[in-house]
Amino acid sequence: MNFQILPAIYFFALTVEIFAASTQNLQLQYFSKPSLMLILIFYYVINTKKLGSEKYLIIFALVFSWLGDVLLLLDKQFKTLFIYGLIAFLVAHIFYIFYFWQIRKANNPEKLPNPLIFVVVAGYSLTLFAVVAPNVQNLLIPVAIYALIISTMLGASLAAFEFGKQAFAKICVAGTLLFLLSDSILAINRFVAPFEYAPIFIMLTYAVAQLLITEGSLRNLKNISHRGHRVH
Repeated sequence: MNFQILPAIYFFALTVEIFAASTQNLQLQYFSKPSLMLILIFYYVINTKKLGSEKYLIIFALVFSWLGDVLLLLDKQFKTLFIYGLIAFLVAHIFYIFYFWQIRKANNPEKLPNPLIFVVVAGYSLTLFAVVAPNVQNLLIPVAIYALIISTMLGASLAAFEFGKQAFAKICVAGTLLFLLSDSILAINRFVAPFEYAPIFIMLTYAVAQLLITEGSLRNLKNISHRGHRVH
């Protein structure tokens, strides 16, 4: 089987999921939404069979993302699972942070990006939290922790690569940026001002983010393997 067809299958599943979300077809979403991370997990596992142990951090991140997808989907019906979905994605982000930390040690970039970039990331996260905080009620602490962790994930991805030499670095960072954007839209839609097409934007940015992080990390691990450099 040609496993390069899996990204095409992924985009087909994403198209179905966007259609289901836009038409509020919950029954169809029970099939389309959980399938996305399962396709990515399969794609990643197949393509990293001979690569280093760092790959398991991405696999665990995708597994917990899948769990988060399922819990947030079920929350639409039962209205009590949002916090558990939040925790699942929090764990996924932590695995991504560990991955980027390990990759930084392997890539050994000569210098960090401009510190102003990290200031902008922190400023954005604090501003978003200030907007959302008055409306989160008893979720204030979990939301604050989540905002800190996803900002840390973005910062870790920015610090992990030598951008002038590694083209896949931009793929990974684009993924983490889209992940932050997706979560921002979700937070605003849920806690501040719901808007009509929010589910579509949330899912589109989230799904593309996960694909970019997965593909970027796959290329990165292959690059490390070719150099004969393993992280310990």
